[in-house]
Amino acid sequence: MKRAQRAAFIAGSLCAAMLVATGLVTTGIPAQAAQASPPDWQIVATVHYGPGDNASGYSAVVAPRRSDAWVFGGTNPGGASSPTAEHWDGRRWQPSPLPPGLTDFIVAADASSARNVWAVGDGYALRWNGSRWSVAKTWPQARQLTSVAAVNRNDVWVFGSATFSGQAGLGTWHFNGRSWIRARGLANAIYRASAVARHDIWAITISPRGGSVARYNGHAWARVRSAAPALANTQLNDVLAVSRTSVWVSGISPADGTMGRLVLAHWDGSRWKRFVTPWGVRQPERFASDGAGGIWIPVVSEGGDAATWILHLTRAGAWARTPIAAGQATGVGVGDLALIPGTRSLWGSGGLLTTTGGNATIWAWPRAAPEQS
Repeated sequence: MKRAQRAAFIAGSLCAAMLVATGLVTTGIPAQAAQASPPDWQIVATVHYGPGDNASGYSAVVAPRRSDAWVFGGTNPGGASSPTAEHWDGRRWQPSPLPPGLTDFIVAADASSARNVWAVGDGYALRWNGSRWSVAKTWPQARQLTSVAAVNRNDVWVFGSATFSGQAGLGTWHFNGRSWIRARGLANAIYRASAVARHDIWAITISPRGGSVARYNGHAWARVRSAAPALANTQLNDVLAVSRTSVWVSGISPADGTMGRLVLAHWDGSRWKRFVTPWGVRQPERFASDGAGGIWIPVVSEGGDAATWILHLTRAGAWARTPIAAGQATGVGVGDLALIPGTRSLWGSGGLLTTTGGNATIWAWPRAAPEQS
């Protein structure tokens, strides 16, 4: 199954069986230990929801400020499930109640500020206004959403293209501060998107041929045909617009297989450049800027062990990789990353298998605590 089939999390090795004992939220981030090697990614919080054999996991993470971050996910993917959210207030992670009656995982989130955080699941869009969560919009159930781009509180895009799994999508909807309007044409096929500004939003579509890059100029969506050579024979997976002169697109090559090499294409404002991993990859996840012109991206490696790694591509084009959960080759998944504003530290969201089920897990890099405002 191709990665683009998944709108929800359950990353990599957790996909088949994401399930766990009980866990408690931990507070803070352990102090940096003296070491000669580069710092590792470290688990800073684990949470279990519901009965002991539930599968709990986090699928999305956003960090509007240094002392403000959110992780989202849910329990029991593929069965009766409910969404969850945890909030970082600069001191500890703690649960945040969501509106009642919601089902399924939260699959994507975005924020334009600490008072404008959006999260989407199958059939609903939620908004945090700085004090509480509310349901901003609902659609018929069994129709999926795949991405959200929050430009400001009066300019939000929600995307729900159909995927290879055959599940019906909700299409693309735009909230203008007063009403929701369904977009047509190319916009209706968008899978994931990332906004720089109201008049500069980047997106990808997916198809059996690999998909295409699209861009919104404030008035209309259009294909970015100049990106095609850098993404030749690549099944697109994600897009990240860091600035007007730094846009990243990820995918797997060859486009017609489930395993291959990770491809990253970078737009610097004038041209595209292609980067390919030296390692085999079966599944990339959502990625984040490293704060210095490079990219961090979780992947599940090619081969029988299906181990999860965090890959790093520097601005100069050098690759490195770090194993997640040293000593535990399988049963670990990281689905999304977020750069902490004003730092080079990151949060990561995912899950961890246990003997009875699966724990939702929050990661941090490096080991030292992120700077607090």
